[in-house]
Amino acid sequence: MPPKAEDVPKNWPPALPYLRTPSHSSSLTPDHISSLRKRPNDTLSIPANTPKGPCPLVKITPITTPSHPANGQSGLFAAKDLKPGTFILQYLGEIHPTTSVHPDGSLPVDPHANSNYDLSLDRELGLGIDADKRGNEARFINDYRGVADKPNAEFKEIWDERRKERGMGVWVLPEGKSGKGKGVRKGEEILVSYGRGFWGARKGDGEG
Repeated sequence: MPPKAEDVPKNWPPALPYLRTPSHSSSLTPDHISSLRKRPNDTLSIPANTPKGPCPLVKITPITTPSHPANGQSGLFAAKDLKPGTFILQYLGEIHPTTSVHPDGSLPVDPHANSNYDLSLDRELGLGIDADKRGNEARFINDYRGVADKPNAEFKEIWDERRKERGMGVWVLPEGKSGKGKGVRKGEEILVSYGRGFWGARKGDGEG
């Protein structure tokens, strides 16, 4: 049965599963699960009043500006003014190992290696969150390059007290000593930095 309109955000792709909680890959080991359930020091918690389901702070909007690198696709825009340091929403997708061994024992392979929606959660343990096949509004956040002079938001690790589990969240940049975080005004696109690793891996692919 297809989801009801009120159960998914406006402009959500109808063929893509919408997540309210993270999805766990069947390839996760007991050690991975144990690590996910240990809160790292200094990790911020998701605010207790954060709703599950469509986020009221954002809206998915088709991009029609020819000069925008994501023209013809969609971006995530602020539905209201967001102050510096505001928690926006969690980045939901499939939590998975970044490498896994093929059943025949051949060299390790990473089925998520070519995904444009795969976010690193723990490099040391080899854990990622991939929103390619399923996710929430956060998968529509674009990189600031070619759109603005600098990002206005960032990815930061979070702790979900309700699930007792680590994850990644999207936050408005704080003000900071340099005043780099100005907040996000209603109607502005939420933009982050994908990082050099993302673009370096895609040189020659004709993307971005």
